[in-house]
Amino acid sequence: MLNFKNILLCVQFPKTREYKPFIKFFLLFIIQNLTFNISSAQNLVFNGDFEIYDTCPTNISTPGDLQIEHCTGWTAPTKLGTSDYFNVCNNATTWQFAGVPQNLLGYQQPLNGNGYCGFLAFDATFGTHYREYLQTKLINPLETGKNYRLSFYVVTPFVGYTVSKIGALFSANDFNSNTYAAIVDQPQVINTSGFLTDTLNWIKIEGEFVADGNEQFLTIGYFVDTTFLFTNDTLNTSPDSILVAPMSYYYVDGVELVEVEFEVIIPNIFTPNADGMNDLFVLNFPYEKVEIYNRWGQKLFESNNNESFWDGKTTSGNIASEGTYYYIITTKENTYKGFIQLLR
Repeated sequence: MLNFKNILLCVQFPKTREYKPFIKFFLLFIIQNLTFNISSAQNLVFNGDFEIYDTCPTNISTPGDLQIEHCTGWTAPTKLGTSDYFNVCNNATTWQFAGVPQNLLGYQQPLNGNGYCGFLAFDATFGTHYREYLQTKLINPLETGKNYRLSFYVVTPFVGYTVSKIGALFSANDFNSNTYAAIVDQPQVINTSGFLTDTLNWIKIEGEFVADGNEQFLTIGYFVDTTFLFTNDTLNTSPDSILVAPMSYYYVDGVELVEVEFEVIIPNIFTPNADGMNDLFVLNFPYEKVEIYNRWGQKLFESNNNESFWDGKTTSGNIASEGTYYYIITTKENTYKGFIQLLR
């Protein structure tokens, strides 16, 4: 499969390979694990800063030579989608194709440390729809009903086509296929800050989500289908669009996943008077069902939608009178019962 990166490799260059001393790898491993043990907010992504490797990368990846797999714990889930690994260690070679900050695809300082990874969000240069992704197995599976925050940073190495909906998908099973096709799915975390056009500064992508449970794998990339891509989510930033290939590439660094502890807050009063303040009985935690009853035991409201909250009306749409109402809130772990005062 020809893609943008393959073109850069049409001319054969000599390759050299360096090996990191075992002691440095061992020390990095120990430091990483000490961090896991003493941190109150443990990063569930091993080697999320891409510093640890078994062998220094020598080139960008090609089918059958996935250089990203030299970065400990990381892989390309679609084996013909050849995501890349870059590290300072390559700077000592004659051809710094996988070096930092200079490499075959551009010039970029790491967010921190010595390494980062990269992937083609899409490449339609030859009329096909080529994608690349980064994948890793989490240190521990995610737990049902718990809240997690993921963050990672991206930057594009050159002016041209950009996209916005770079995201992160958590799954119980890994993706492992001999293809370069898109993984079309709904990621739990997705960029919401618009088109990712910065060629100098690392841009943070961050989001929180509630785990279904047993998610063990994290995949980073571009998960929209081809139709949406070309109709809604491409921006050409080049002043001369005729010379720009329809493709978009991003470096990635600083991947972190932590469990977020939150305090359960259930309001004891709310005022649905349409003044824009405290008009809804809003909860700050995920639930399976909320029920509201009046003093005679009649149900006025029920919802299993975490974005739907009681607005002070009955099931028939009538305005409920001021007074005291009884709630039952069911989550995956607990049931909360109590009273809410409605004032207008």
